[in-house]
Amino acid sequence: MAEKKYTESQKMAIEWNDGPVIVLAGPGSGKTAVLTERIKRILLNSQDQSFRVLALTFTNKAAAEMSERILDGNQENDHRLFIGTFHSFCSEVLRNHGTYVGINSNFEIYSSDDDINDIISDLQLKYNEENGDTIPDNINVGKAIKYFEKHLCISDGDLDVVMPKTAYAREYKWFYHKYIEYMLANNVLDFDMLILMTFRLFKENPGIAKIYARTYKYINIDEFQDTNYGQYMLIKCMCGAKNNNLFIVADDDQVIYGWNGASHKRITEFREDYNAELIQLNQNFRCPKEVILAANKLIAHNFSRTVSKKPLESMKVLPEEKHVFVNSFDDYTEEMAFVAGLTKKIHEENPDDSICVIARNNRLLETAFEEAEKAGVECKKSKRKTDFETPYVLSLYLLLKLANHRNDIKVLKQIIAIFEQALLISINLEEVLTNAELSNQDYMSALSEEIKGKLGDDNFEKSFELELSEGKNFISFIQKAFDWSENRIDQIEDESHKEQAKQEFLIEKKIWTDFERHLSYNYDLDEITVATYMQEFAMISKESEPAKDAVQFLTIHASKGKEFDHVILIGMVNDELPSFQSMKKGINSVEMEEERRNCFVAITRTQKKLYLTYSAKYYGWRKNPSLFLNEMFS
Repeated sequence: MAEKKYTESQKMAIEWNDGPVIVLAGPGSGKTAVLTERIKRILLNSQDQSFRVLALTFTNKAAAEMSERILDGNQENDHRLFIGTFHSFCSEVLRNHGTYVGINSNFEIYSSDDDINDIISDLQLKYNEENGDTIPDNINVGKAIKYFEKHLCISDGDLDVVMPKTAYAREYKWFYHKYIEYMLANNVLDFDMLILMTFRLFKENPGIAKIYARTYKYINIDEFQDTNYGQYMLIKCMCGAKNNNLFIVADDDQVIYGWNGASHKRITEFREDYNAELIQLNQNFRCPKEVILAANKLIAHNFSRTVSKKPLESMKVLPEEKHVFVNSFDDYTEEMAFVAGLTKKIHEENPDDSICVIARNNRLLETAFEEAEKAGVECKKSKRKTDFETPYVLSLYLLLKLANHRNDIKVLKQIIAIFEQALLISINLEEVLTNAELSNQDYMSALSEEIKGKLGDDNFEKSFELELSEGKNFISFIQKAFDWSENRIDQIEDESHKEQAKQEFLIEKKIWTDFERHLSYNYDLDEITVATYMQEFAMISKESEPAKDAVQFLTIHASKGKEFDHVILIGMVNDELPSFQSMKKGINSVEMEEERRNCFVAITRTQKKLYLTYSAKYYGWRKNPSLFLNEMFS
């Protein structure tokens, strides 16, 4: 295989050794290759040393991709490398040292909004009882809790510092403290609490922070522009003055998560805090030249950018033909019909090419999706799933949850409901509860007793008892559960029902096995505990990968980090892109700059052809063409 060639700036980044640096990497500039090659070089050149390398990303998919690239042919160094999201890293820290802040190592992670909303509902009832009154309608408790968590609030003083102007400060404080108390009392954390409690651990126990700073000699952060206040303060608290070997990959033109606390100022803040050097990767290997010209003209209207930032330089060689198309319509229904026909035409003419329809908001995207489905286009929408859906896979997932929290009555009821209603295996809840009480057993052990003779497979029942319930080898149990499930599905008499059940089962089984493979990059599956396994699983979306020939329908935020041969950006009108809120704030507002970055991100997903569409009327309202069209093409 020919050795990959790198540009001079890419080489400079790959060969960077000690000291803080910002790699300002534009879209399609090969940043992932640079990051992974640097880590590989460090590991290979220090095989006689014991320090570790930390690489933090913002998605599990990005972490898995980096792990595969780095460990390909380099598995002997996997014990010296941790690649994961901020949440995954914090989960690992709290497993090892969480007892210092009141967290046991088998904590549960709530990834579902339903679980958190149930807690808030209970707290609202408690508030009503204590105060003899209901909380005001205009108090959004859930939103306030997330806001305070992201700002790392621990004490009343912390809350006072970040409290917005409101007449309900006392109520907000009450709910926040009660929520944190409840979560810690039940050994449960939400995503933002993972960051908060790890920060608290490091702040209150600087000796532990120093251990991590010494252990991870080299720290790499991808998509640094997406970090919020809490994530950045966590890094600063961990590193202190002991470790400034921070390798930051970022792009201030792609800051589009302002609602989550991301800010274009974070890059400047880091540069000033650490006196960091700057390397620019501005050569784009993804997009056609026409797209790069439009992107440069568009983003040049933003003032909140790194001083002396270089414009993108197109490096892609394509046939001499048109690569950017702008289409206008009288009404959005015509626009949607055109988009459906366009996706169908592209797929027929280029069956191997990837296609993505992108919109600023879900309402317009849903309309486009429905129209394309009517036209017979195979479509796929991206949506994070926190749970499995097929009964065999979901019941297995819940059984592992019960094995980790062995007296969770809610999970026990869910398991029994699935067994009875979907798998047609009768289990008596009252008998399980009674036997648990009389025998002084937990619910997991009592369920194991109750299920004997009902699974139709003696070996699987023995595995259920010994490997799962008694904890001898839950990884082996998982494989046996998959085998048992497939055997049961094969016994379905109706062929069409059997085929559908098997297809759905295999899709979710693949999600599971992919998770396990990615998990093995950071953990030895022969030694991993069920608690660690389920904590990591809770942070993974249970959504399947789209079919290769499916047209993807994504919001701009969901499209970030992806690339497609053909991109169709719809709804290019004022009040859509840019949004109504940014139009109200004004042409020079912070909100308008973020909308411009949204547009920049959307169009730079393009590998071959970009289509921009807009209409004179949406849902009965007249709209003007997006001001961004004028900025790109005037």
